[in-house]
Amino acid sequence: MAFEDVMKTVWQWTVTGQALAALGAELTLAQSGQAAPPEIVDALRGVSLAAGIDTSDLNPQQRAVVIGLVQTFLHESADLVAEPARATGWHFTDPVILDGWGRGSMMVPALIAAVPELQNLTSFLDIGTGVGLLAVAAAAVWPKATIVGIDIWDPSLERAHANVAQAGLSDRITIKHENLTDVTDVDAYDGIWLPSFFMTEDVLAAGLPKLLRSLRPGGSIAFGLMNIPPSPLAEAMTILRTVRGGGAQLDAKRATELLETAGFANVHEAPSTGPVPVSLVIGSKA
Repeated sequence: MAFEDVMKTVWQWTVTGQALAALGAELTLAQSGQAAPPEIVDALRGVSLAAGIDTSDLNPQQRAVVIGLVQTFLHESADLVAEPARATGWHFTDPVILDGWGRGSMMVPALIAAVPELQNLTSFLDIGTGVGLLAVAAAAVWPKATIVGIDIWDPSLERAHANVAQAGLSDRITIKHENLTDVTDVDAYDGIWLPSFFMTEDVLAAGLPKLLRSLRPGGSIAFGLMNIPPSPLAEAMTILRTVRGGGAQLDAKRATELLETAGFANVHEAPSTGPVPVSLVIGSKA
């Protein structure tokens, strides 16, 4: 391909990247109440309107979610350019990236609770808890539940302990340094969250029998899959982000096979609802 043709595409992409930053800037101003030059405010608003986005009805929590996603993806993009040769796996230490993923994950418990088998939990295991914000959200979704969050990335766990303490939930949420494949609990949980996109398929296959053992009879696991967008470029970027982070890009058929091989019963795909680009495959312990 000729240099001129490459540059045409690059210029198109720069517009998209800058528009994402402009949206984050517009919402940051609205959230913080900072004064900015009126011409800048109008120009930022113009970018959103040109993209067909109206942010005026977003509440503060929704604005914070969008700002976090914008910041996370921009920081991840800079990290990718700076360290393209880094080994696969979760090596991020940037607090913006860690907290961004955490804030995004706070929408997951509501998605899980929409599944009939997982509506009324009393004991919940959060695999790959990260900075602990999914666990904090889970405490609100299931007010009678005790929650255990496990992870092996110390920079995330440090922030998780602080986030749980700040939320006043240390009596209900336990954060542990533990690998999926080292779980030894027996009949301990009636609900488990397992995100496939942070772990390799080998680790998932090795850990699922242990998770089955840790479930109480009648308990269920929500096996999370990252939805593939209906666009070749978006699909390629989703795969790149997942692979670089050390995760597996599975479809529902493969997730079902893994769950059934591990001994889970009544395996089925749950309807996808809400703004989270995640689908769930559910399996239960007989």
